[in-house]
Amino acid sequence: MKYLKILSLVVLSLVILTGCNKNKNKGGNPIVGEWHLVSWNEEAPEFDVYISFAQDGSFEIYQQVWSFDYELFTGNYTIDGDTLKGTYADGSKWASSYKFAKSGKTLTLEDGVNVKSVYESCTIPEEIITEATTTRSSDVVPFL
Repeated sequence: MKYLKILSLVVLSLVILTGCNKNKNKGGNPIVGEWHLVSWNEEAPEFDVYISFAQDGSFEIYQQVWSFDYELFTGNYTIDGDTLKGTYADGSKWASSYKFAKSGKTLTLEDGVNVKSVYESCTIPEEIITEATTTRSSDVVPFL
């Protein structure tokens, strides 16, 4: 009887530990967070871009590319292996899919042709979020 109780505890412990390991692997989305563009094709960019990737598969891009104001673009993204794809809220797809790599607080996106962008983990400044939501333009070409 004592042997059966010990065996039951061991089996229960293994089931719990195995379940925890699976959850950690499934829940780990490496790009979730807020990112700031710091390098564009190995040079300092002449424009400013912040991206926020949420756990639920949504994104927000705050860009100051074509104007003096920040524009906001939203939509959803998917990850397939090391490939990142996105669709804007209006249904249009990103210009490309991107191979991504994360190392520490750095996220690198490459389109496989001619663009390599490097982002650093950050907190998007509140004034940019506020400005972008009040100056949003649908006539502007999105960054990705």
